[in-house]
Amino acid sequence: MKRAAGLALSLCLIMTAAPGLAACGSPETQMQESATAAQETESAADAMAEPQTEQESAQETLTETVTQTGTEDAGDAPAGEMITDATGSFEGIVVDAAMNSLVIDTKDGIMYSFSYPESGVEMDLADGLLLGMSVLVKSEDGMASSVQDGPTQPAADRDALAFAADVLFACRYKSMDSLANLAAFPLYVRLDDGDLTVEDAEEFLDLPQNEVLSEERVEAVLSTNLYEVTELDGGRYVLGSDEGTPNIIFQKDDGRDSGFAIAGIN
Repeated sequence: MKRAAGLALSLCLIMTAAPGLAACGSPETQMQESATAAQETESAADAMAEPQTEQESAQETLTETVTQTGTEDAGDAPAGEMITDATGSFEGIVVDAAMNSLVIDTKDGIMYSFSYPESGVEMDLADGLLLGMSVLVKSEDGMASSVQDGPTQPAADRDALAFAADVLFACRYKSMDSLANLAAFPLYVRLDDGDLTVEDAEEFLDLPQNEVLSEERVEAVLSTNLYEVTELDGGRYVLGSDEGTPNIIFQKDDGRDSGFAIAGIN
């Protein structure tokens, strides 16, 4: 005990002699104050290591999410993917248009959806905004700033591409009802176990969806470069593989309001 007290007294003398250090009290008091100071220092360090508020922590998470989304490489997106936060200039065929939004399909088969700001968007279009036309859209984070006529003109006419857009969306959402509404009957359909001809929409809807709208067929149709779709003999157009299968063929049909109908699903 005498040795411990001596060490404490020596420490006290050293601290008293050091500039800026307060004088020591008793050994017991000094040990308590040292322990308290160490605990406060440790608590302060822990506080600095943690987020200051829950709001700041949530903001950091949101920032990371936005950064990851904004830097996604659209070139790696699968055909039919809908990009909604694109920044830059994008050329494509108009496949959907509403009062405050626009969807285009590019040469790579990637769909881009754009919104219009409340202040409006600059339109530089000779004939107005129409389905099936080529446009060039400038956008920041999916918000369009301008829409103008596209420098590249597609091979097919606008009405044919407008109908093609309906087929693309039917495939994208794997809607048998939509395909039935777009088709003319009797309709040729290729399935896994053979070919058949269905006589009406009811018979068509009884077919297995996973075969009619198989992953392979959907991928082929959605990958179509609409700029290169051309009219073939008999007023036919091919979406998908134009040399073999799988694909969907539509043709001119004067009995339809659209002027076209699906003639075969290969």
